[in-house]
Amino acid sequence: MFPASSEAGKLLDYVRNYDLNDFAVGLAVSSSQNPYIGTDNSTYAYPYLTSFNHAAFTRDWLLIQGPDVGFRVVTDVDWEFGVVGRVQTLGFGNTETDELLGLRERQWAVEAGPLIGWRGWPVHAQLRSYWGIPSRHSGTTSELELSLPLKFQRGFFVPAVMTSFLSGDYSAHYFGVTPEEASTSRPEYSPGAATNTSLSMTLGYELTSRWLLKAMVGVEFLDSAITKSPLVDRDQLWSASVGLANNTNIFQPREHAGISNERTIEVRLGAVDSLVDTRVLRDAADGTPGDGIDLEDQLGITDRATLTQFDALFRVGFYHRFEVGYFELQRSSSRSLERDIEFGDQIFFAGTDVQTSAASRFLRLAYSYSLMRDGQKELGVRAGLGYTRFETTLRANDESLAERAAVDVPLPTIGIFGRVSLGGEWQLSADMDLFVLEFDRYDGYMAYVSLGLERELGEHFGAGLGYNFYATKLSANDEELRGTLRIRYQGPKLYLSAKF
Repeated sequence: MFPASSEAGKLLDYVRNYDLNDFAVGLAVSSSQNPYIGTDNSTYAYPYLTSFNHAAFTRDWLLIQGPDVGFRVVTDVDWEFGVVGRVQTLGFGNTETDELLGLRERQWAVEAGPLIGWRGWPVHAQLRSYWGIPSRHSGTTSELELSLPLKFQRGFFVPAVMTSFLSGDYSAHYFGVTPEEASTSRPEYSPGAATNTSLSMTLGYELTSRWLLKAMVGVEFLDSAITKSPLVDRDQLWSASVGLANNTNIFQPREHAGISNERTIEVRLGAVDSLVDTRVLRDAADGTPGDGIDLEDQLGITDRATLTQFDALFRVGFYHRFEVGYFELQRSSSRSLERDIEFGDQIFFAGTDVQTSAASRFLRLAYSYSLMRDGQKELGVRAGLGYTRFETTLRANDESLAERAAVDVPLPTIGIFGRVSLGGEWQLSADMDLFVLEFDRYDGYMAYVSLGLERELGEHFGAGLGYNFYATKLSANDEELRGTLRIRYQGPKLYLSAKF
């Protein structure tokens, strides 16, 4: 036990002594084609972390490479071993087309697996394999990538070719058509295993000593097993991204200053101006599918509301802390229906005056461990339990019809958190929790992201502003739901904090 503890201590010291100034923070815009018939291309902006040096030229343990984030070890003889993870976002997106009606949603997944590479030649080789965590598609993917990293005075250029091996279960999940999904215009289809080929080019250029311009363009050629699917209308998929990042070397070494005025308890109370999107589908008791109902668009419940949020943390020792967080929202409306709605065992006909109520609550309990903590910054991991409670009721004004759907379930979560002092009395923080569930009667996910910028107001108090995002999608066949629930809250927040 003692040697193992010693090795673990050395690893943590290696992590905590890592120079974060090797990385830069920036904003990128990405655009990619969607393979599914009738869907739109995906374009979005996002913050990202990058480096002025490509990973092919460094031995850093933290690996950020395209969509992959992970840990690695590079040996003295140029072998590379590690573990990487990514979010697989392949799916229908927000597009609603006639061609995709009657299909189960192709759900995104968190994937992770081992990495092995060889950097001894000018051409680098890297093999990566991925499994779902937990399994969403019951399949695997493996990627063999050959690249030629070229470094010049003010940047780098990396052309690459990659072969992707998709297992039969993976291809069937994303591109197959089950007997239940088949129709006269969409035959049943099972693609089997598939092999795709990709070409890409990545360019990094230092505009100045602090600003990095990074761009990528790529094309993926789809296997015939995929292109023959009745869900797909493309033979190849183009993607591109461009980002601008800044590195101001703001991070201090681990020995910096130390932590003064250490506080054991911290409490935050905030208000979140949220844009809310809620969709509920409740099947009848005999399994007859109900209608998917958008509570805001179809039933008139307000899509803008103020959430009250409470967070508290209690530190135990230097690297350990316990956390609790809670928020709730209650809304109601009254509207005359414009069309028939099948909800559970009831049919609410067009013209019926319906009262709708919706209440949601979320409670999070967690333990956190700081992998890195000093007077300027903190970075850690979290494991906990998120309790979700949602209930919606539709009731005719004359009391002739009433139906209810509810979810009341605890969900284990994992997450990361970080904060950095920006000098003086300002502090930037970020939190993220994630859970993907596929067990027994339940199938779904939960994601929570919070960003905050806080200013200290004296020795014990502070005030901040930030942004919250919370999303849950849960399908169940129990008596309380028998269907699918999707909730999304997002919006800016203001909060006050107290530390003791």
